[in-house]
Amino acid sequence: MKIYKLTIELKSPCLIGSGEGFGAIIDSDIVFDEYGIPYIPSKRIKGCLRDSAIEICEMFESAGINVLDLQKDKTENKYSIVTSIFGKPGNDKSAPVYFSNLTIQGYDDIKKWLAYLMNQYSGLISREGIIEQYTEIRQQTAIDETTGTAEEHSLRTIRVAKKGLVFEGSIDADIDDVKLLYFAVKNLRRLGTKRNRGYGEVECKLYDGSNEINFINELEVLCKQ
Repeated sequence: MKIYKLTIELKSPCLIGSGEGFGAIIDSDIVFDEYGIPYIPSKRIKGCLRDSAIEICEMFESAGINVLDLQKDKTENKYSIVTSIFGKPGNDKSAPVYFSNLTIQGYDDIKKWLAYLMNQYSGLISREGIIEQYTEIRQQTAIDETTGTAEEHSLRTIRVAKKGLVFEGSIDADIDDVKLLYFAVKNLRRLGTKRNRGYGEVECKLYDGSNEINFINELEVLCKQ
């Protein structure tokens, strides 16, 4: 089992949706810990990278690039390399790759100080105040295609994580080759909901220790053949 580091930088505000609202004020909210610090759940990032891996396989197969083993499962017509890394839904056997939640850089120290400060100065520092430091409130309306004006009762308020935040977490991988994992990470450009509205642009990187993994040179050589 080897541990890799995954980082995700928000290049635009991001709605890492919790699937819930916040009272009567916010229609769509994001995910926070007990202190009000946003994070990306492990299941969310695993699902996004799985979809990205399938897209990578489809692109490489279409382009005839033989950098990965693109054999398909004969019964389900799915790429065997994807299911071998990310697992198969409903399978009793766990996947060989485990994702942690992604938290903001320096999370452990920030969490420790917030716990202390909120305990000592509860009247000055609150969870709601912490949330405001990491998020923005945005409002949107639906447009009537006939009149070109806002539809009645269509105003929606959402809370998004601020552009520039960097999240990081670990990937525990019991696999011999991380090429597909790398390309899936590199290919992931959008995250969260309302991606077609300009939200959720991200830049993702995969590290082995302090060194960023890079198979681009190998890919370029194959593309020139």
